[in-house]
Amino acid sequence: MTVQKIPLREWKKAKTKQALLQACLELIGERSFRHVYVEDICRRAEVSKVTFFKFFPQKEDLLLYFMCLWLTDRLMELAESPKRGTQALRHLFQKVDESAREVPGIMLSLIGFLSEVKMHPCMPELSDAEIHLYYPGKEEQARAIVPDLQHLFQRCVEEAIADGEIAEGRGVEEMVIGLFTIFYGAYLTAHLYQSQDFFRFYELHLKLLL
Repeated sequence: MTVQKIPLREWKKAKTKQALLQACLELIGERSFRHVYVEDICRRAEVSKVTFFKFFPQKEDLLLYFMCLWLTDRLMELAESPKRGTQALRHLFQKVDESAREVPGIMLSLIGFLSEVKMHPCMPELSDAEIHLYYPGKEEQARAIVPDLQHLFQRCVEEAIADGEIAEGRGVEEMVIGLFTIFYGAYLTAHLYQSQDFFRFYELHLKLLL
């Protein structure tokens, strides 16, 4: 769908969701997600609570929205660069490190949320208006992306095996499970060690897995 064909109402919805997410991220940078209240988010974004709950039935859905956009960004980057296998994994972990510096607390918020759910939740689907808002000029590429962390890990492992970076015979499923452990666990370990060098901890854990 072209920009001209997107109804004004859909544009307003997309921009409202963007404003709510931005307000949430700013507040997470100031305090823990547990102490970020819907009222605070709405006040900062200048949006009513009724409108908030139309878009996000629960506060935690903002974390999933962030993760959806973050994963889409990473997949877009990898599609535009030659990175694959372990190089792609290191790029992913480097971006976690950068996000942690830009939005302190976001990964801990995600880890806390995931510890309370029974399975890794599905990512929300972006509307045409949201795709045009976040990825102007790259709408077709963004529309084709499915932000699935497990699928991304599996692809990287299969590429690493094909490129000889991982010995053949290593189970792909077990490697993917290990990467999930690293993705969340290395960050938590760095936090417990009171280190801001998150990427160093990712490298240490990745070497143990490979």
